[in-house]
Amino acid sequence: MAHIAIFLMPERGHVLPALGLIAELVRRGHRVTCPVPAPFTAAVTDCGATAIRYRTTLPARLPESLYEAAQLALTEAESTLPQVEDAFRQDPPDLVLWDIAAWAGGVIARRLDVPNLLLDSLLTSNSHWSLGAAVVPARTFDVEAIRFFTRVQGFVGCSLPEFVAGARRRIALFAREFQPEGDTFDERFAFTGPCLTDREFQGTWTPPGDKPVVLATIDAQTCADAARGMPWHLVTTGKVKKPAPNVEVHDNVPQLAVLQHAGVFITHGGLAGVMEALHHGVPMIVVPRMTDQRLNGQRVEELGLGVLLDTVTEEGVRSLVSQLMSDSAISARVKDMQRMIHRAGGSAFAADVVEEELAR
Repeated sequence: MAHIAIFLMPERGHVLPALGLIAELVRRGHRVTCPVPAPFTAAVTDCGATAIRYRTTLPARLPESLYEAAQLALTEAESTLPQVEDAFRQDPPDLVLWDIAAWAGGVIARRLDVPNLLLDSLLTSNSHWSLGAAVVPARTFDVEAIRFFTRVQGFVGCSLPEFVAGARRRIALFAREFQPEGDTFDERFAFTGPCLTDREFQGTWTPPGDKPVVLATIDAQTCADAARGMPWHLVTTGKVKKPAPNVEVHDNVPQLAVLQHAGVFITHGGLAGVMEALHHGVPMIVVPRMTDQRLNGQRVEELGLGVLLDTVTEEGVRSLVSQLMSDSAISARVKDMQRMIHRAGGSAFAADVVEEELAR
């Protein structure tokens, strides 16, 4: 069996969506190695992978701007590479998978001359539709931008488009139907849908009663105040002063376990969370913080899978939760997307793509 290295940006929305693929590759007998900082060690080792620990440079919270996040990703890659390169030179992988925001993986593949695949945990791009053009304002080539792209080219060893094009295929961890202009993407793009696991490291959860469940992972206090006196049970994460009896507060929510029982999900709209909600047939209220999250929220609203909000208010939460729980048209569209996601193939299809490339 093969040795597969998987490089992921050390952020929940990039690590968690890949865990199902990691677990499936291990189940098929492959040896998987993942460089991760300490907070994600349990996540990958629980899937049977070997973790290579390194020190991350990323802040606890990414900036709103995707361009600023890309600058942080470059700094992270520059720091990660020297920490892990010797380990892979001593134990070379047969194939490298690298997250679109984990450039050190692509560089390792080029330096060791091994085949590599891209993992897309953000909406992907081709000649018909570009994530960068959609969410990053057009920039003149000022001194700062020139310095940044010069650093990128110096690090990856070529232009960024050439670097990305060096990947044999791209595994998109979401449904083709959610991708803008999805029917224009050719066979190099494998839309697998989310690759989910049980995530035992997050614990389990059981609903406390018969009330409908609402999951909120943003603005805990506002959502908790909105839930007071309402005929539903709120599960949220964060800090809440004097929560009502129907409000349950966690430091870390076992999100998949709660979504199995949820009627509405209130979220910033990261693509991983959006796909997890749709996998479980849950409509959403999306309140984006980052620019890519706004694009996801717009897509949710365009497809009739929920609503997009600029800000959260108590009145807005109460009204929209009631609307989404009772709107049969939204429910039908969410169920349609749920079926599309389940048909996409998930972890099994993603692992098939990896094995096809190993066999080339």
